[in-house]
Amino acid sequence: MTAKREIEFMHGPVRQLTRSQLRTIIFEYVEVFYNRERHQAILGHLTHADYYATAKVA
Repeated sequence: MTAKREIEFMHGPVRQLTRSQLRTIIFEYVEVFYNRERHQAILGHLTHADYYATAKVA
């Protein structure tokens, strides 16, 4: 699923949002959802944040 589809699923049609709203939504999507909550199979089913925290310790 693309980021646009995920954002539209959570917030509705992108065309109805202002540029400021869209910028905030994209930032929150990347920094909060994608990096901290969304598990990635290629990273051993860890989130990006968990993967990098583990890599720094090792």
